Amino acid sequence: MKQIFVGLSMLVALVLGCTPQGQIPLIDSAGQTGISGRVSDRADRGVADAWVYAYRNTSSSLRGPADFGVRTDSRGDYFLDMVDGSYYLIARWRQDGGEAGPPRAGDAWAILEKNPIQVESGRISRADFRLRGVQAGQPVLLRSGSLSQGKTGFTGRLVDSSGEPLPGAFALAYSDLDFRRMPDYTSAVVGSDGRFQLYLPGGRYCLAARTRTRGQPVAGEPYGLLDAGDSGCLATVENSLIDVGNIRLSPYQR
Repeated sequence: MKQIFVGLSMLVALVLGCTPQGQIPLIDSAGQTGISGRVSDRADRGVADAWVYAYRNTSSSLRGPADFGVRTDSRGDYFLDMVDGSYYLIARWRQDGGEAGPPRAGDAWAILEKNPIQVESGRISRADFRLRGVQAGQPVLLRSGSLSQGKTGFTGRLVDSSGEPLPGAFALAYSDLDFRRMPDYTSAVVGSDGRFQLYLPGGRYCLAARTRTRGQPVAGEPYGLLDAGDSGCLATVENSLIDVGNIRLSPYQR
């Protein structure tokens, strides 16, 4: 019986040693270090051939070559074989099946809500993703300053000049009235109801909205402010999402 047990133990070790990248190991065995998890869509279905990237820091705004990367298997599962440390994770799925390149319409992405994640030697951390889509003409802002969850900040609706919801727009927060620079915080792209949640650290912020997240506004681009001047700047209330009502976007005029 002892020989059989030893034989089975060696077989399990052999299987784990041959586990291909992109599949979760059978067991959380001693000596393995990394991150495992699942990438799913909005219907909680596993997404095959998505890429999970890990960055040691946010100096690249989570763009370009990552420090570690792996493709999900047919079930949407993955395993990143890594060294211990702190990492920022993002998942991307590309329609063309490519490994690299900027997000395009029809692609999908997700930033890990618990970034950064700590990896300890000899342990496997868990990190799951739920992808969101990329719409035509809407660049994805992948900055460390964009919070994907929280209890403090602002909520409201982004609407067009006729008062209808404007899907594909973003709510932006600035620490001052200089709207010419990159925003300090950005909401996720809004859906068909135009509703946004903008999660923020405590402070006072000036709110704007547009359909792009970088560069100067261009003529005709939907663009708007919560209100003119200091009236469009509000202080957060801890553990409260303040409803600011509608932010109306109109064609930008220089």
